Amino acid sequence: MRRMRMLKSTIILITLFFLSCATHGILKDEKGSDEELNQLLLNLPSSDSFPDANVIYVLDESSIEVSEDGSSKRIDHTVVKILKESGKEFADVEIGFDSRTETARILYARTITPEGKVIPLNENAVKVVTPYSDYPSYGHYKELTFTMPGVTVGSVIDYRVLVKEKTPPIEREFSSGQTFQWYSPILLSRYRVSMPNDMELKYHILNPLKDVSDEPTILSEGNRKVYLWEYENLPQLLEEDYMPPSREVAFGVLVTTMDSWDDFFSWWKEKIKGKTEPDQAIREKVADLTKGLSNPEEKVEALFDYVKREIRYVSIGFGKTGYEPEPAPEVFKNKYGDCKDKSTLLISMLKVAGIPAHYVIIPTHSMRHLIKEFPYPFQFNHCIVAVEEDGKYHFIDPVYKYFPVGYLPKSDQNRDVVIYKDNQPLFTRTNLGVPEDNTDYEHQKIVIGKEGSIEGQVTSFGTGPEDASSRWTFGDSTPTRIREAVEKALSERFPGSKLLELAYSEPWNFKEQFKVDMQYRAPQYSTKAADLLIFQIPGIRPSCAAAGTQKRRYPVVFKTTSLEKREIEFNVPEGFEVYYLPGTTHLNNQYFEFNLNCRTEGNIIVYDSEFRMKATTISPEEYPAYYTSCETLGTDFSDEVVFRKKNQNRD
Repeated sequence: MRRMRMLKSTIILITLFFLSCATHGILKDEKGSDEELNQLLLNLPSSDSFPDANVIYVLDESSIEVSEDGSSKRIDHTVVKILKESGKEFADVEIGFDSRTETARILYARTITPEGKVIPLNENAVKVVTPYSDYPSYGHYKELTFTMPGVTVGSVIDYRVLVKEKTPPIEREFSSGQTFQWYSPILLSRYRVSMPNDMELKYHILNPLKDVSDEPTILSEGNRKVYLWEYENLPQLLEEDYMPPSREVAFGVLVTTMDSWDDFFSWWKEKIKGKTEPDQAIREKVADLTKGLSNPEEKVEALFDYVKREIRYVSIGFGKTGYEPEPAPEVFKNKYGDCKDKSTLLISMLKVAGIPAHYVIIPTHSMRHLIKEFPYPFQFNHCIVAVEEDGKYHFIDPVYKYFPVGYLPKSDQNRDVVIYKDNQPLFTRTNLGVPEDNTDYEHQKIVIGKEGSIEGQVTSFGTGPEDASSRWTFGDSTPTRIREAVEKALSERFPGSKLLELAYSEPWNFKEQFKVDMQYRAPQYSTKAADLLIFQIPGIRPSCAAAGTQKRRYPVVFKTTSLEKREIEFNVPEGFEVYYLPGTTHLNNQYFEFNLNCRTEGNIIVYDSEFRMKATTISPEEYPAYYTSCETLGTDFSDEVVFRKKNQNRD
């Protein structure tokens, strides 16, 4: 929540705030006491009207003036009332900016206390920091931070910021946008764009609200025209588990003067021109890494593993560093880079090895889906690589170091993307893995003692994201911390258990399946009742994610399909016989498939279970059927085995 202004502004992907040196002495402005704001504050609804909110946006206003060359001047006016203790964090404001391209200044900033006292922001409370000072390539990205004074529950914080572009991000073009809804209620939202009469503004409405006009009011002001969107009493977004990103569900608008995607890609062509050209050091490294390798797939894997491991990832989004990557030789020398820098080096190294590869820009699952029919340029937040082979494209992401070359992270799967090949954009879609590409597998062999104790041997492994998660867990920790974490997980699963042995594969060896093997003992796991012994089969009970409530406000989003496989084998304890065994279960619907099978092999009982999640998105309208299916699965399923002491005299 500290980055509320960054989140509120959709222009941050390329046009970022800059604090000029002339901020001293301008933190208070009498224009802050305008009549409209006074009326808003006088007529505020009671806090009881917003039980789910920690603040109210009294006013969220952006006013933009566009010049003939596409550059703009923007005034953002934010007025927030603090309703709850947790809302005080809104008093800490961080504004990111690119110091190469823009200037800005605070017009005024003040706090109005519950008693009506006005406290102006002291200029000593304003700081400019360089978050990535350890990385000279990103030193131009800075953050203006300030903390509003005297904020308590019931206070109102009120500030205006003026942003001026030195030059437009894309020559003679203007693109921006506004989100009218947020995770707090907004009493008045206003978005105003003024531009010369000979410029045409195109707009695209996002997630329009029912019975709310989404068309702007168009006004004439001399030789300029004004597009005005204005809304009152906008409901807040309420968070749900597994919901889409806010940009996918919030009411908003995108605006641009661009006629087509060609305008954007003509601009980007110049930004990436020559950046993948290798130097001698890169050529020598490629020769060393691919020595003795004749298979293209082996070369791709070797170069991919080098870039993902040896080039440190600096997590800086497009909005902070822009779309222009560092040259490949610079990335190779620095041994660090953001997503587009790592992609640049990997493309360069692949080309040296004779393997065609191209930039891919992608809106990951944290963004809204790509709107291909509307050429708003800044819809992307990530860069990966497409390797070309026989006219087909294989996507690889050099950021995620624990993923093998054949798998994409969940956030990259099933997304509309652009491959930039031969200076031409190719719109396509990344693959969605089948459930077998995201499998969590576990095999347990359990010995049940006659007093109810169990001793188990467990082998577990995964594929795709599950495999990567395990490699990350074990690769980024120490043996002591790993053992302690496993012991804690075991004790939660098997109360009173003790870890006897633990072994696991080398996390960085992608030639082999990563496996975890452990042995444990739980002295009092089973429940005794008279001559009965009740044993709960561990791990075979399925669970439906995002099925905790009967209704949904927003769709359920799982990002990818998945498969959970369990194989549990256990003995009939000495002196006991089977009194009750859970039967087989088969349930198949459009959302998931669950199969539980049982077989006996002499004194050994074996259960196999598979829970296959097929759906990646479930709409609110479909959700009741999904919820009912999950409830059926929970009530009709038993995972308890009952043994009974043998009695020779029993009929």
